[in-house]
Amino acid sequence: MADKQALHEWRAVKARIPGWFAFGRTYDLAVANAADGATFVEVGSWKGRSAYYMAAKIRDSGKRIRFCCVDHWLGSPEHSDDPDVRSGALYETFLRNVADVRAFLEPMRMSSLEASGRFADGSCALVLIDAGHEYEDVTADIAAWWPKVAPGGMLAGDDYEWPGVQRAVGEAFGDRVTLVGDAGRRHWRVVK
Repeated sequence: MADKQALHEWRAVKARIPGWFAFGRTYDLAVANAADGATFVEVGSWKGRSAYYMAAKIRDSGKRIRFCCVDHWLGSPEHSDDPDVRSGALYETFLRNVADVRAFLEPMRMSSLEASGRFADGSCALVLIDAGHEYEDVTADIAAWWPKVAPGGMLAGDDYEWPGVQRAVGEAFGDRVTLVGDAGRRHWRVVK
């Protein structure tokens, strides 16, 4: 029964919260393998679709998992025509969209690099990078967050089809990268 309820909830959320989310399998795996007291970080939360999914998974797991959603909520150049970006309401939209699971996530309204300084090295069971997609941005995010991942933990990211993402991930991890998903909508992950 719980699985049916969760599926019904997720279908309603997908219809209500705009955005992209193709890394559910990685989030499922992270929650299943997490110890009680683990820390997860999502870098780039946009309007909350993926954050809602993870927070609901954490809620349903019964585990105590700290889940931090890092974003400056200013949007990025490719989204400059989005009404929430133009009006400066992206953060408020995120909060409204995740209201039902707000007790299971912690928004951190700041840059990725600033947020990484708030975590001790080796303290995160999962860091998912879905922020800037340009080579320089992804390279900086990997450099900032890889030290924060605990041994046995996972660094992952979305949008592997972007050339900047492929190059940065390839240079950082080479053949240690696992690709998940269909061509054109893949994400990547590396276990430390």
